[in-house]
Amino acid sequence: MTAKSEKRRKRIKLLIYFLVIFVFQEVVIRFCYPLPELSNFDRIHYMILNGEKNVHSRNQHWFWESSLDQSPRFNHTMNQYGFRDVEWAVEKPVKKQRAFFIGDSFIEGIMAEQDETIPESFKKASNNSIETFNFGMLGVGLDSYLQLMADAIPIYKPDIVFLCIYANDFGSRPPIVPTEYLEPREFVKLRPRFLELMKQSSTNGPVFPIWKDDYLPYIPACPNPGNPWTTDEASLKGIVSEKIEKHMKEGTFNPKRVNEFLKEVQHLNKSPQLGETIPFFKHICEQNGARPVVVYIPSRNQVTTHYYQYEKELSVFPDSVDMTIPEYQLPQRILGEQCADFGIQYIDLTPAVRKKEANGQRMYWNYDSHFTGTAYQFCGEKIFEMFRTSTLPE
Repeated sequence: MTAKSEKRRKRIKLLIYFLVIFVFQEVVIRFCYPLPELSNFDRIHYMILNGEKNVHSRNQHWFWESSLDQSPRFNHTMNQYGFRDVEWAVEKPVKKQRAFFIGDSFIEGIMAEQDETIPESFKKASNNSIETFNFGMLGVGLDSYLQLMADAIPIYKPDIVFLCIYANDFGSRPPIVPTEYLEPREFVKLRPRFLELMKQSSTNGPVFPIWKDDYLPYIPACPNPGNPWTTDEASLKGIVSEKIEKHMKEGTFNPKRVNEFLKEVQHLNKSPQLGETIPFFKHICEQNGARPVVVYIPSRNQVTTHYYQYEKELSVFPDSVDMTIPEYQLPQRILGEQCADFGIQYIDLTPAVRKKEANGQRMYWNYDSHFTGTAYQFCGEKIFEMFRTSTLPE
């Protein structure tokens, strides 16, 4: 063998060596850092960020706790788009309907286990014949719902969309109807994963590996701008007891519960600012072959006075107020009337939840205002029952 051919042979061996190393590293990196189908779809785009950097939610998990309710932490395992659900595929499964649940923390399932949420309970009630997407997002309202449905419905093509509106979702102004829709982009499959991760990290913050199983707190401890006691202590102090204040500052109890009762008193007897919510919802569903359904989730104070004893510890409390009377049921009534005008099925959970409470079954926690796990399951099953028995055309 000549010296020239020997040199060529060594070069080929070296090239093969580096190629094997590259392929091995690429396989390992792709396994450790999987990516979803879409590169530009993420929960964070629909959240109210209070001026914070727009950082994607991928592979970040969260927990919620309410120490005043003697409850453990509730872990929220999120998919790669930042929603509390399994991973989603754009292509629909064969012989299965697909249902969206769009809403706030009551859809995400705050204060409940992963398998107790309304979407999960609906899916179980259907004997898993309906695939559900949990689009619940803590702390958002109608603006976010409209933009999310404008972006997600054309991409995932659901058969049914449940727009789930909670008592505090109505703002002081009509929501903004989207004028721009998301143009979905897929990741470039042949691009080396290392380069993709570098690109993602530089534009949307760090990308975490699949084994990162620690859970971050939804409620940060003071001092932190995400906890209102950090900047607004002067206005909050004196409304709650020192015990409750301590838990709020430590991040073990929701600090936004301060004066929540008073805010409901001031808003639930007024016409909700719905704007074009219902006609836009119908339009985007019809354009994409989906059936729209509106669900109303009541505040606990609309269905029973049982929790007033706890609200008195958390809010300025006008003793003469009773929010179970018709005067404070105005939002769900007007919502129902608009749905009827547009031929949309409307499911008001108020009567069913009120009946459970009247029979002595506590549907909400004492201090935290969210449903218990059992109540979430009941509502998921109730929605399925009322949807299935609807006389509206499919």
